[in-house]
Amino acid sequence: MINSADILKGGILIVDDEEPNIILLERALRNAGYTSITGTMNPQKVHELYCNNHYDLIILDIRMPGMDGFQVMECLKKKDADDCPPFLVITAEPGHKARALKAGAKDFVSKPFELLEVVTRVHNLLEAQLLRKEIEEHKEDNPALSNVIQRNIRKIIKVRQKASHDQSLQDRVANAMTAYSGSMLFFYVHIAWFLIWFILNTGHLGITPFDPYPYGFLTMVVSLEAIFLATFVLISQNLLAKEAERLTDLGLQTGLLTEHELTRVLQMLRAIQEKIGISNDNDSNLADSDLVMETRPEDVLAEIERLQRRATKKKMRSI
Repeated sequence: MINSADILKGGILIVDDEEPNIILLERALRNAGYTSITGTMNPQKVHELYCNNHYDLIILDIRMPGMDGFQVMECLKKKDADDCPPFLVITAEPGHKARALKAGAKDFVSKPFELLEVVTRVHNLLEAQLLRKEIEEHKEDNPALSNVIQRNIRKIIKVRQKASHDQSLQDRVANAMTAYSGSMLFFYVHIAWFLIWFILNTGHLGITPFDPYPYGFLTMVVSLEAIFLATFVLISQNLLAKEAERLTDLGLQTGLLTEHELTRVLQMLRAIQEKIGISNDNDSNLADSDLVMETRPEDVLAEIERLQRRATKKKMRSI
């Protein structure tokens, strides 16, 4: 289900050739709690902005120089027909309303507009758009998985996509080269390359060998290629190490929070147990004091290090 927090996080793009209108609308929306708002005075950049950010709603002025609101809607619908966002049209001419609705606008506001009306219509359009997206995303869900698991899977995928999107051009090139060098296509290309090289340098085809046995030039080329490929692999491994470190930090924070919450729950259960007068199971291997004691990560790491040092000393003595 769509809640108020999801609606307030919805992406909004304001397109107007007058900067005061953008400032006024943005201020009103931020005061209402919306956090993801972008404004532009150049209607020709709308498609580029949408491709990069995929807004959930576009507030669009009709009368703009160079490219009016109707052309903006037509351009977006032509290039992104299956993923076109809803438009909230702002116009001062009554004749534009019917034309705007036919062009694809979901709602409109008349100039001079009231901020309360704009905020209300933005809320309704965002709620409908986010609900449509949620239905679209979940229509092919596996019924054997719960909604929580499906939502967590989508969050993981979004995190990975964001990490991939934030990579620099050099990092993307290194990842692409690493992926290519680890594919069967790379293997087949090199097999064909070596066979052709050997055949051309046998001299049996009437071609003067340019790299006769022991193929010194081929050895040099392959050595240089190995150096560059190794560099690309190391760059990709560094990127993967950084991402793994981020995920490890996230897992550590989640684990610490879970341990803290479970400790508080056990403390409350112990207090309830004492209040009601329920006795513990004498066969249990875990004492109450062990369960309700809060575990600090630095203590655990220090104990692991101490035991590892002791095990190392014992091993050295046995040798």
